[in-house]
Amino acid sequence: MNGMNNRQMGIRVLVVDDSALMANQIARILSEDPAIEVIGRAKDGIEALQMVEQLKPDVITLDVEMPRMNGLTALKHIMVKHAIPTVMISALTQEGSRAAFDAFRYGAIDVIAKPSRRHDESLEGQKKDIIAKVKRAADIRIGKTRYLRISPDPLLSKTNGKGVYDFSSSIIAVGAGTGGYYSLLKIVPSLPAEFNHVVVILLLVASRYAEPFAAYLDAHSVIPVRTIRGVSQPQRGVCYIASLEDYPAFSLTAGASVRFDPGGYPGIDDTGPVDRMLTSLAEAAGTMAVGVVMSGPGTDGADGIVEIRKAGGIGVVQDITNCVDPSMPLAVLRKGSVEEILPDYLMAELFMDPESFRRG
Repeated sequence: MNGMNNRQMGIRVLVVDDSALMANQIARILSEDPAIEVIGRAKDGIEALQMVEQLKPDVITLDVEMPRMNGLTALKHIMVKHAIPTVMISALTQEGSRAAFDAFRYGAIDVIAKPSRRHDESLEGQKKDIIAKVKRAADIRIGKTRYLRISPDPLLSKTNGKGVYDFSSSIIAVGAGTGGYYSLLKIVPSLPAEFNHVVVILLLVASRYAEPFAAYLDAHSVIPVRTIRGVSQPQRGVCYIASLEDYPAFSLTAGASVRFDPGGYPGIDDTGPVDRMLTSLAEAAGTMAVGVVMSGPGTDGADGIVEIRKAGGIGVVQDITNCVDPSMPLAVLRKGSVEEILPDYLMAELFMDPESFRRG
């Protein structure tokens, strides 16, 4: 894990913000936790890069709008040269915003709004959120994560897929909660044009966040990325994004083809949406099903992975040391029904060739 040699002295944090008032406020908030030590404050991206070299912090908090070098540009340099876990604290990085997705794409672990006296959240709650996210960031192994430079050719016309799914390839169903944006932006844009499987990603967020994320992924990926709404049959070579409001599930038609079931899976009332999706996929696709449980809160997905494995499919979880919230992968691991444990930066290899990960 990052910064373990210095952990006895606390989590060493560099605060970067052009406002001295805000930098001091963030530093005071973080210093309230005895496990955190603020070791420096930088007023812009250029100063931040210099201080990163000198101080070697465990975590960086980074504003977006700053003079000389803004936070997103600084973040790209930090990820390429140092790969230090970074949390963006800015008025621009609300969930679902382009700035937030840019930050995740460039390697930020998490984003959070600047502390303020908002009506929808107490200042005390905001303080706890900032401290929790910085502490989680310190424990994440980001390894080979770097700013992804590959962008789709603007002259390349995307198709709607490579034909209706026909059991000649896999259906990869992914459940992701907290930390999902960060990890999925390392995976989907890495898939090449020859990708021939189906990916269905259930984000445990509302559609107002999932829809802009699908559009952002599509703009930065070679393969087409679509929302699941209005789609009856999955197309090979396409990534589909679903939200909590979509109740994604699969069914097998009379003609023995797999289709999306807009009615959802008729499971037990307290079954989570990831479990419902994975269980329905196990029944519809059998050995061609691949279930992936990534970072997120709770235990959703653990029972679904068991059903995937019973059907002869492949069950995979994200490495817990690579998760913003390891709760969902931990729940799967406790069930003991998993084929592979992978960090997000190796997931694209799984998506490209699931069979190579099968242990039999």
